[in-house]
Amino acid sequence: MKARQWGLAAALVATLAATWWAAQVEDTGEAEVAAPVVRSARAPVAASSAVRDRTGETAAQAAGELAIVREPWPASASDLLQPSAGVQAQLNQGATLAVAPSAPPLPFTFIGSIERGGRRTVMLMEGEQLHLVGVRERIGDRYRVERVTPTEIEFTYLPMQQRQVLETGQD
Repeated sequence: MKARQWGLAAALVATLAATWWAAQVEDTGEAEVAAPVVRSARAPVAASSAVRDRTGETAAQAAGELAIVREPWPASASDLLQPSAGVQAQLNQGATLAVAPSAPPLPFTFIGSIERGGRRTVMLMEGEQLHLVGVRERIGDRYRVERVTPTEIEFTYLPMQQRQVLETGQD
């Protein structure tokens, strides 16, 4: 075996040993070994008012130490991957809410505009194709230009009859 394989085998053995040790500690009730200690600068609180039986805190923990509280393992393995009741309720509520479909983003880039005889014509790029359009003109079967101002162009996405605005960036 190569040195790398020996290293991987040693890491596997160490992981298995640590897992076995953690299971033994959990079974014998020595979990307080892993509890971190957090000291507070304030005066200790009276043990009678700060101790809570449901979390298993002691008087020393109530005075400023932090205890680790673990949820018990479920009785059967089938419960491991089931969402909690709160999460399940949110999932059910989210399933009933439908998102309204919307038009895709505008595929056009504003290039410039020309004004002739009081009528404004805009130049739009769609990929490598140049479109010269005015008000009430269609661009293919998808868009129609509704309004052209010096600062924006308003389109209607024809399949869904939704209005969209393209800012021109001009003053």
